[in-house]
Amino acid sequence: MPKGIFNNFFGNEDEDEIDSYPQEPTTPTVKKNPRKVLSMNDNRMPDSKINILEPRIFADAKNIANKLINGDAVLIRMENVDSTTIRRIVDFITGTIYAIEGDLQQIDEKVYLCTPQNYVVNGDVKSQIYDRSEKK
Repeated sequence: MPKGIFNNFFGNEDEDEIDSYPQEPTTPTVKKNPRKVLSMNDNRMPDSKINILEPRIFADAKNIANKLINGDAVLIRMENVDSTTIRRIVDFITGTIYAIEGDLQQIDEKVYLCTPQNYVVNGDVKSQIYDRSEKK
């Protein structure tokens, strides 16, 4: 066997043979970063929502709790609900309010305002409503 076959196979080629190939011009390659650059300081505030809900049965309290857990405020009108169910709904919602460190205010006899931790309600809403009704 010729001696050059093993040398070529193992990469021991003559330097003259390597240099004899025509050189192609090299162009610099730029690596593209496929990831988008996102700002860590997004100054936009998330949309705050106040939902007005009218539960009919105790099972509707779960929907109210989910809204609060998702960071939305809820105004609950229970004018068509019996007093026992109102008490059960308020007890359930009070537990949710406690867990999320929110607030519960009774606006009227059967109207409640539930707010998560990131909401601030200034003033006594209940007294403001009564003041307006007395002026009329």
